[in-house]
Amino acid sequence: MKLVRWNFFCLILLINCHSRFGSIQDLLGILQWEDTPKILSISPSSDSMNVKPETDVSILFSHPMSIQSCISAFSLEPQVRGVFETNDFSLKFIPKSELPSGGYVMKVTKQCEDKNGKDLDRVYTIPFRVGEKETPEPPELDSFVVLTGTESECLAGGNSAEIKLGEIVSVCSGIPGPPSLQVRFTKAMNQKEVELGLRIEPSLSYRLEWDNPSQFRIVPDTTLQPETRYRILFPKGIHASDGAELNETIQLNFLVGPDLSDPEVIGFGLESQNCGLGIQEIGSISGARWDSNSCFWSRGLPILSPYFYQFRGGDDGSGSSGANFACADVDTDNFRIFFNQYMDTTSVIGASKLSKISPPSTNIRLSTWVWSNCQTTFPFGCRELTYSYAESEASCNGSLFGNIATGGDFNLSASALSPNFYPYYEFRLEPEAKSISGKRMKVGFVIQLEAK
Repeated sequence: MKLVRWNFFCLILLINCHSRFGSIQDLLGILQWEDTPKILSISPSSDSMNVKPETDVSILFSHPMSIQSCISAFSLEPQVRGVFETNDFSLKFIPKSELPSGGYVMKVTKQCEDKNGKDLDRVYTIPFRVGEKETPEPPELDSFVVLTGTESECLAGGNSAEIKLGEIVSVCSGIPGPPSLQVRFTKAMNQKEVELGLRIEPSLSYRLEWDNPSQFRIVPDTTLQPETRYRILFPKGIHASDGAELNETIQLNFLVGPDLSDPEVIGFGLESQNCGLGIQEIGSISGARWDSNSCFWSRGLPILSPYFYQFRGGDDGSGSSGANFACADVDTDNFRIFFNQYMDTTSVIGASKLSKISPPSTNIRLSTWVWSNCQTTFPFGCRELTYSYAESEASCNGSLFGNIATGGDFNLSASALSPNFYPYYEFRLEPEAKSISGKRMKVGFVIQLEAK
């Protein structure tokens, strides 16, 4: 009998290590030395306190059992609906829902039999208490940041402002492009519920870009409407990732500032006139020549007929095929244009065109260009542009454009001996040119000039 008892306790020790010595079914076979089936372990254990509401009830037997009899012998008070998972040696009761807090008594009677029809050694009564379910703190809006500022500040990226700290009345409509609104909650959120629940009035097309589970940016597809009040709403009931609910509807609002001004040309002249923003961008009411000390035109002045705006073609007629004579850049036909705000450089170049409108027509190409008065930080952009055009009819490299062998080709045809009122050229900037805010010019800019 001592041998049997010693083996029984050794087996209990081995059960805890069964992953090293074999399956639990193999080890439990040893227990069949004992004639009477027993319960080896029960979870929750007797008199357990603060059992989790989502707990299951698990029982491990010493013998292969007639498991259906054990299901009939099992009871849990108060009664709870659930399902069983079983094998010959174990029974697990899984409640269909979390157990409410309070006291419970689990009982297995001797009606539970082993495969040989032997009753369980005794009635097992196991009291335990389910604790209160831990209720996570509800999520809260921690931060809602918008970008504000004057027009120049918005074009430079705007200043971050927290709506929760007070009324915001100068939100940027563009910075450039649509400004993002940054939102942060106090805990990780259910992203799908946030995306479905968020409301913006007036209606706005947007997307959400998540930085992490608790923080995201509202990115509008278009710029915000100027001088418009927007309302942001997060409805009550949106869940955090831990299941906690937003316990009240969150409503925020802000006012967008005035619309950004339209980009426009504010001056036009020649490099040889020493025109430059902040230096001498003022045009002349009576016109100007390539050797004048003023630009051709500036905002506020009428655009005169071509005769009043005279440039000199950089070609001197000395060029020949394969030679670099008359190919070097001369600034008397390098046109210079000025803008009221920082421009998107690519769109401006694409929208620029110079053509000869007096016969015969010629082939003119933009050789190079130089931007100045530029921002060195985002969103970059420039306000002053100098163009250098080449004309195939100029003498550089004969009847062809200059090339690498000639050191390039940068001049328009010789014009020193041209008669009055001939030839006329036209510079055109199409309204596709846009500022760094993404706004296009309302109207294009056109000016006609005389080569002299």
